[in-house]
Amino acid sequence: MENRFAKGRAVRAVHSLLALFASVVVLLLGITPSLAQQSIEIAGLYQGENLLVVNEPSADGVGFCCYEARVNGMLTSDEVNSHAFEIDLSALGTPLGKGVAVRLKHRSGCAPRILNPEVLQPEPGFELVSFEAAPSGEVMWTTQGERGRMPFVLQQFKWEKWVDVVRIDGRGGDGPQTYTTAIQPVNGENLLRLTHLAPDGTLAVEGEVRFEGSVPEITMVYDPKAHLLTFSGPTQYELVDAFGTVVMRGVGSEATLRYLSKGEYFVNFGAGTEVLKKR
Repeated sequence: MENRFAKGRAVRAVHSLLALFASVVVLLLGITPSLAQQSIEIAGLYQGENLLVVNEPSADGVGFCCYEARVNGMLTSDEVNSHAFEIDLSALGTPLGKGVAVRLKHRSGCAPRILNPEVLQPEPGFELVSFEAAPSGEVMWTTQGERGRMPFVLQQFKWEKWVDVVRIDGRGGDGPQTYTTAIQPVNGENLLRLTHLAPDGTLAVEGEVRFEGSVPEITMVYDPKAHLLTFSGPTQYELVDAFGTVVMRGVGSEATLRYLSKGEYFVNFGAGTEVLKKR
């Protein structure tokens, strides 16, 4: 019995010594338990520029704040043990327009600063090689030099303004890319333009095309009892109140106005606009 108790005391003593040794190592290396949990992350698209980082000394004065940089999970060879360093994205062979995720691990009590995070946010832009539209509504365009995988928004001029009619994801890259889609043409002249949409909402406009649409003119009828607005054919439409606010929009041959407040509305549809009074 005594031997068993003595053995238990010896095991506990060994565990205590190991814990003490681990604490000493932690203090000597300047590591805190929360070290691995401290990080800054930024993501975007590679646009040919590198990230610049200001790296202050650590809170305890030993070494620098950031001690590791990773791009898409891969450890970089950048010299992080300095007051400022550059994350060389080109050294990793990252192609233009490809998504990158950067993670900076740092010690607690401080944080590195990325001076130019905007370089990962692409600016819209492309070279328009060709842009064609047929009277049937088929549209085709070819681009090259797309600055990023940003969507193209095809807009049509009607109702005295530019209206989004089709949105297609861009493929990005320097080489030629061809896209095809279809719209609902209006009777008479149709004017289209092509835009490139950036994540921050910025639009780059490149090129216009015109064609004559030989489709039947769309008309509308409103049934106040059923609160139903009926068009003579499928069309893009929107209802605008007296303050100029678009309160309803859609595509189709019918629109239910049951839950719309009483008042006067401008109905944009087909190639024109009509006034509707809801009582």
